Amino acid sequence: MIGAVSGVLAIFVAVNTLTGFNPFEDLDPPPTSEPPVSRTFAAATSAPRTTRTTEPEKTREPVSNTDVADVTTTRATRTTPPARPEFQVRSSQWNGPCNDNACSMSAVFRNNGGTGSGSATFFVLWPDKFSYLAQCSVALPRTAGDDFTSAGCIASSAQLQNYFRTHRGGTVRLYVKTES
Repeated sequence: MIGAVSGVLAIFVAVNTLTGFNPFEDLDPPPTSEPPVSRTFAAATSAPRTTRTTEPEKTREPVSNTDVADVTTTRATRTTPPARPEFQVRSSQWNGPCNDNACSMSAVFRNNGGTGSGSATFFVLWPDKFSYLAQCSVALPRTAGDDFTSAGCIASSAQLQNYFRTHRGGTVRLYVKTES
Protein backbone atom coordinates (compact mmCIF):
# COMPACT_ATOMS: atom_id res chain seq x y z
CA MET A 1 0.00 0.00 0.00
CA ILE A 2 2.79 2.42 0.93
CA GLY A 3 4.62 1.54 -2.28
CA ALA A 4 1.54 2.28 -4.39
CA VAL A 5 1.01 5.65 -2.70
CA SER A 6 4.70 6.49 -3.13
CA GLY A 7 4.51 5.57 -6.81
CA VAL A 8 1.48 7.79 -7.41
CA LEU A 9 3.13 10.71 -5.59
CA ALA A 10 6.29 10.22 -7.64
CA ILE A 11 4.23 10.50 -10.82
CA PHE A 12 2.56 13.71 -9.59
CA VAL A 13 5.97 15.18 -8.70
CA ALA A 14 7.34 14.26 -12.15
CA VAL A 15 4.33 15.84 -13.90
CA ASN A 16 4.73 18.98 -11.78
CA THR A 17 8.46 19.16 -12.48
CA LEU A 18 8.08 18.71 -16.24
CA THR A 19 4.98 20.83 -16.85
CA GLY A 20 4.43 23.06 -13.81
CA PHE A 21 0.92 21.63 -13.43
CA ASN A 22 -0.06 20.97 -9.81
CA PRO A 23 -3.23 18.86 -9.43
CA PHE A 24 -3.34 19.55 -5.66
CA GLU A 25 -3.12 23.32 -5.92
CA ASP A 26 -6.87 24.07 -5.69
CA LEU A 27 -7.81 21.42 -3.12
CA ASP A 28 -7.51 23.73 -0.12
CA PRO A 29 -7.22 27.36 -1.30
CA PRO A 30 -6.09 29.89 1.31
CA PRO A 31 -8.83 32.27 2.55
CA THR A 32 -8.63 35.62 0.78
CA SER A 33 -10.82 38.57 -0.09
CA GLU A 34 -9.41 38.81 -3.63
CA PRO A 35 -11.16 37.17 -6.59
CA PRO A 36 -10.05 33.57 -7.19
CA VAL A 37 -6.90 32.96 -9.20
CA SER A 38 -7.07 30.24 -11.80
CA ARG A 39 -4.04 28.59 -13.32
CA THR A 40 -4.24 27.95 -17.01
CA PHE A 41 -2.18 25.21 -18.55
CA ALA A 42 -0.91 25.27 -22.09
CA ALA A 43 1.13 22.30 -23.24
CA ALA A 44 3.41 24.48 -25.34
CA THR A 45 4.56 26.76 -22.50
CA SER A 46 7.24 25.98 -20.00
CA ALA A 47 5.61 27.85 -17.08
CA PRO A 48 1.92 28.17 -16.17
CA ARG A 49 0.26 31.54 -16.83
CA THR A 50 -1.71 33.17 -14.02
CA THR A 51 -4.85 35.10 -14.90
CA ARG A 52 -7.38 36.76 -12.64
CA THR A 53 -10.95 36.04 -13.56
CA THR A 54 -14.30 35.73 -11.88
CA GLU A 55 -15.72 33.56 -14.63
CA PRO A 56 -15.12 29.85 -15.19
CA GLU A 57 -12.03 28.78 -17.13
CA LYS A 58 -13.63 29.46 -20.53
CA THR A 59 -11.67 32.76 -20.76
CA ARG A 60 -8.23 31.20 -21.18
CA GLU A 61 -5.53 33.00 -23.10
CA PRO A 62 -4.58 31.47 -26.43
CA VAL A 63 -1.05 30.20 -26.85
CA SER A 64 1.00 32.32 -29.23
CA ASN A 65 3.60 31.09 -31.68
CA THR A 66 6.32 32.90 -29.75
CA ASP A 67 5.56 30.73 -26.71
CA VAL A 68 6.20 27.61 -28.80
CA ALA A 69 9.51 29.02 -30.05
CA ASP A 70 10.58 29.77 -26.47
CA VAL A 71 9.84 26.19 -25.42
CA THR A 72 11.91 24.82 -28.29
CA THR A 73 14.85 26.90 -27.12
CA THR A 74 14.30 25.86 -23.51
CA ARG A 75 14.11 22.18 -24.41
CA ALA A 76 17.25 22.44 -26.51
CA THR A 77 19.24 23.84 -23.58
CA ARG A 78 18.13 21.28 -21.00
CA THR A 79 20.90 19.03 -19.82
CA THR A 80 20.61 15.37 -20.58
CA PRO A 81 21.66 12.66 -18.16
CA PRO A 82 25.12 11.24 -18.81
CA ALA A 83 25.33 8.29 -21.15
CA ARG A 84 25.68 4.86 -19.58
CA PRO A 85 28.93 2.99 -20.09
CA GLU A 86 28.90 0.49 -22.95
CA PHE A 87 31.84 -1.89 -22.92
CA GLN A 88 32.86 -3.85 -26.01
CA VAL A 89 35.42 -6.66 -26.14
CA ARG A 90 38.30 -5.56 -28.37
CA SER A 91 40.51 -8.64 -27.88
CA SER A 92 40.68 -11.70 -25.65
CA GLN A 93 43.36 -14.25 -24.91
CA TRP A 94 44.42 -17.20 -22.81
CA ASN A 95 46.98 -16.31 -20.15
CA GLY A 96 49.01 -19.49 -20.21
CA PRO A 97 47.97 -23.07 -20.73
CA CYS A 98 44.44 -24.21 -20.01
CA ASN A 99 44.71 -27.50 -18.14
CA ASP A 100 42.91 -29.83 -15.74
CA ASN A 101 43.30 -27.30 -12.91
CA ALA A 102 42.06 -24.04 -14.41
CA CYS A 103 42.06 -21.64 -17.35
CA SER A 104 43.45 -18.12 -17.02
CA MET A 105 41.94 -15.55 -19.42
CA SER A 106 42.05 -11.81 -20.04
CA ALA A 107 40.56 -9.27 -22.42
CA VAL A 108 40.84 -5.66 -23.50
CA PHE A 109 37.60 -3.64 -23.42
CA ARG A 110 36.64 -0.30 -24.95
CA ASN A 111 33.99 1.89 -23.34
CA ASN A 112 31.86 3.22 -26.23
CA GLY A 113 29.44 5.01 -23.86
CA GLY A 114 29.74 7.41 -20.96
CA THR A 115 32.08 7.20 -18.00
CA GLY A 116 31.35 4.30 -15.67
CA SER A 117 32.09 0.74 -14.67
CA GLY A 118 30.75 -2.64 -15.73
CA SER A 119 31.43 -6.34 -15.50
CA ALA A 120 32.67 -9.12 -17.74
CA THR A 121 32.10 -12.86 -17.63
CA PHE A 122 34.65 -15.20 -19.17
CA PHE A 123 33.43 -18.61 -20.36
CA VAL A 124 35.46 -21.73 -21.18
CA LEU A 125 33.34 -23.39 -23.87
CA TRP A 126 33.16 -26.95 -25.13
CA PRO A 127 35.00 -27.26 -28.47
CA ASP A 128 31.86 -28.19 -30.44
CA LYS A 129 28.91 -26.55 -28.67
CA PHE A 130 27.90 -23.25 -27.12
CA SER A 131 27.79 -24.40 -23.50
CA TYR A 132 30.45 -23.79 -20.92
CA LEU A 133 32.75 -25.98 -18.84
CA ALA A 134 33.73 -23.17 -16.46
CA GLN A 135 33.22 -19.45 -15.99
CA CYS A 136 34.48 -16.53 -13.95
CA SER A 137 33.41 -12.91 -13.61
CA VAL A 138 35.31 -9.71 -13.00
CA ALA A 139 34.41 -6.07 -12.36
CA LEU A 140 35.52 -3.58 -15.00
CA PRO A 141 36.91 -0.42 -13.37
CA ARG A 142 35.46 3.06 -13.87
CA THR A 143 36.50 4.00 -17.39
CA ALA A 144 36.00 7.22 -19.36
CA GLY A 145 34.09 7.18 -22.64
CA ASP A 146 36.19 6.09 -25.66
CA ASP A 147 38.88 4.77 -23.31
CA PHE A 148 40.25 1.25 -22.87
CA THR A 149 40.68 -1.06 -19.88
CA SER A 150 41.74 -4.66 -19.40
CA ALA A 151 40.70 -7.36 -16.98
CA GLY A 152 41.04 -11.07 -16.49
CA CYS A 153 40.23 -13.98 -14.22
CA ILE A 154 40.86 -17.68 -13.66
CA ALA A 155 38.05 -20.16 -14.25
CA SER A 156 37.90 -23.61 -12.72
CA SER A 157 35.20 -26.22 -12.17
CA ALA A 158 34.84 -29.94 -11.61
CA GLN A 159 33.39 -30.26 -15.12
CA LEU A 160 36.45 -28.56 -16.66
CA GLN A 161 38.82 -30.77 -14.67
CA ASN A 162 36.93 -33.88 -15.73
CA TYR A 163 36.97 -32.79 -19.39
CA PHE A 164 40.78 -32.45 -19.49
CA ARG A 165 41.27 -35.73 -17.61
CA THR A 166 39.14 -37.62 -20.14
CA HIS A 167 40.24 -35.67 -23.23
CA ARG A 168 44.05 -35.47 -22.99
CA GLY A 169 45.22 -32.77 -25.42
CA GLY A 170 41.62 -31.57 -25.85
CA THR A 171 40.81 -28.06 -26.92
CA VAL A 172 38.36 -25.54 -25.51
CA ARG A 173 37.12 -22.13 -26.69
CA LEU A 174 37.02 -18.75 -24.98
CA TYR A 175 33.99 -16.42 -24.94
CA VAL A 176 33.66 -13.07 -23.11
CA LYS A 177 30.38 -11.27 -22.35
CA THR A 178 30.14 -7.72 -20.95
CA GLU A 179 27.47 -5.95 -18.92
CA SER A 180 27.34 -2.27 -18.04
